[in-house]
Amino acid sequence: MKRFPCMLAMSAGMVTSMASAEITVTFQRLLPALSANDMTPDGRWIVGETDVNGDYFPDGTYRYDRLNDVFFMLPAQGINATAISDDGGVILGDMPDPTGIGSNVAARWTLQTNWVSLGFLPRAGACPSRSDGYELSADGSVAVGLSWDGCSGRGFVWRQSTGMEELEPLANGGNRASVVSADGTIVGGFAQGAFSRTPATWNGVSTDGDLMDPPAGEVQGEVYGMSDDGSLLLLGWLDGAAGDVSERATKWTAAGGLETIGAGSLLPGWGGIPQDIADDGTIVGFDFLLGNRRAWIQPGGEGPLVELKAWAESHGAVVDIPLGLHVPQAISRDGRYIVGHTSYEGAWLLTINHVPSCAGDATDNGTVDFDDLNLVLANWSQTVTPGTDGDVDCSGTVDFADLNGVLANWNGICP
Repeated sequence: MKRFPCMLAMSAGMVTSMASAEITVTFQRLLPALSANDMTPDGRWIVGETDVNGDYFPDGTYRYDRLNDVFFMLPAQGINATAISDDGGVILGDMPDPTGIGSNVAARWTLQTNWVSLGFLPRAGACPSRSDGYELSADGSVAVGLSWDGCSGRGFVWRQSTGMEELEPLANGGNRASVVSADGTIVGGFAQGAFSRTPATWNGVSTDGDLMDPPAGEVQGEVYGMSDDGSLLLLGWLDGAAGDVSERATKWTAAGGLETIGAGSLLPGWGGIPQDIADDGTIVGFDFLLGNRRAWIQPGGEGPLVELKAWAESHGAVVDIPLGLHVPQAISRDGRYIVGHTSYEGAWLLTINHVPSCAGDATDNGTVDFDDLNLVLANWSQTVTPGTDGDVDCSGTVDFADLNGVLANWNGICP
């Protein structure tokens, strides 16, 4: 997909960090959403729970179409909505246990099927749930989450073709599968280690697992997120033997091993929880301490962590939440959208725009010419991600406004 200056991507095949881009940010409450739990990589579809009656407790689930500003209230069987497929057509969450024994089971929604139970593992007790869904693969055909052996937690992988399968139990039980790669082959989460939760990964095909701190899992933490291909993991890491007193926000790759994100937390003594990463390396997450949370961002994946509310306000956003932004759950692949929620304030959306530096230059090659005109005409009347494929005015539609933008700046040369 071709992007140009109204987006964060500034040159063909390369993505420029938010740290160096001239940007503006807008803030939006997603009423009546209580939470925003996941977002598609293109930033169009958002899912979570609603609070229609205003009592700060979830009373339904939703799918929000940001492009058309439309809330779709999901059918009442859905208890929560935790994840969504890349095309917005499949949603993962929970529904009441059809057997009537447990409080709920993991469930999957499509427009054609409504909510359908994913079942539970054979020895699952009612604890009080029998299973819970946490994350989906890109096409929605693979789901991961938590079920039980009695009331000892077990991670599961569910495939549309084969159903639910237990992931290898690790350490002392208490396992949960929290995230999965786009192709469904890499799974991350935690096991109950020597002291508390310890980071763990599994092969989503063979179901074999590994502790990230073998053999006993003395390090505390868990895998909270990953890149689409699963090559980069986002996790919390507390190694008491190394002097840690709280979880450090950390990223891991096979080549580079463990690397602390910024200082590991925004505030000294707080735990750092990285949640999601954009293609340009920008990471969003939050600090926690005794029930308190504070959202942060690391623009471009380099430098210190910055409080998210202060960062947004420094780029023009008016954030009317005195308590601040608590939990950013997801950032779009291009880094333009961030969704999350704040306790007693509900769900919110940040939209990040680059200030155009070269009007009409759809191809971002420094000159407004036939290449730009052809790109606009090739995508004529199409609805696109704002700022891509000829949409020079960032409206989301390629039309006469974009054509006029090119013609008005014909033969213009940008510095």
